[in-house]
Amino acid sequence: MYHKVGQPVIERRDTFLNVSEEGFRRQMRVLSRLGYRARTFGEIVTAVACGRTLPKRTFAITFDDGYGSVGERAAPILAEYGFPATVFVVSNWVGSANVWDRALNRPELPLLDWDALRRLHSAGWEIGGHTRSHPHLDVLDDTAALLEILAGKEEAEARSGTRLETFCYPFGHFNARTPTLVKAAGFLGACTARSGLVQAQSDPFTLPRIKISYSDGVTGLLFRLFARPHLPNTRPLRRSYRPLS
Repeated sequence: MYHKVGQPVIERRDTFLNVSEEGFRRQMRVLSRLGYRARTFGEIVTAVACGRTLPKRTFAITFDDGYGSVGERAAPILAEYGFPATVFVVSNWVGSANVWDRALNRPELPLLDWDALRRLHSAGWEIGGHTRSHPHLDVLDDTAALLEILAGKEEAEARSGTRLETFCYPFGHFNARTPTLVKAAGFLGACTARSGLVQAQSDPFTLPRIKISYSDGVTGLLFRLFARPHLPNTRPLRRSYRPLS
């Protein structure tokens, strides 16, 4: 689970959801040398949904939000190793900036435009859905949440010229009904921000990921990949969910 790659770091807030270009290259190099082979997230979802076994050390690389640095810095590195990836786009803000972070005082950065997204898709990447405007889906009523999910899918499909099969929950937030809405919108599966490895019995609409942070480097990546999933999760929830009616 990545967001930005190689964004300049001037102050501490610039490290948020950012990894250095060299750090990203080293992580991909290590994974390649360990025999890992990348598939799109859609291929992972299809295998889980159909009960199909994938080769050992199969993994997916995902980028939330569609930052410009993904195309400028991450894509050339992934091309060196023959790794495709999946980028989840916020359809209303493609070619603009991450305006949803403005109120949180986080850096506003350019997002990939439709031409850049089409080029990535032509290179073997997958484009996934991330709603129309990046809201907190867990606090919307079902009608509003479905509209966000479906409108984002339809607009991205029309502009990119490709069918969107997978989804990512904005901010990682969802309630008990949200996965059903994602399915109703026509998606085959979705990923969360919850930490963990995908298993054969995993729910295709609440798949976990491994979040990589700015300070991780190769050591952090290997810890999160091999050790963290087997340790007890003692972290408190960052968000209190509204009681379901």
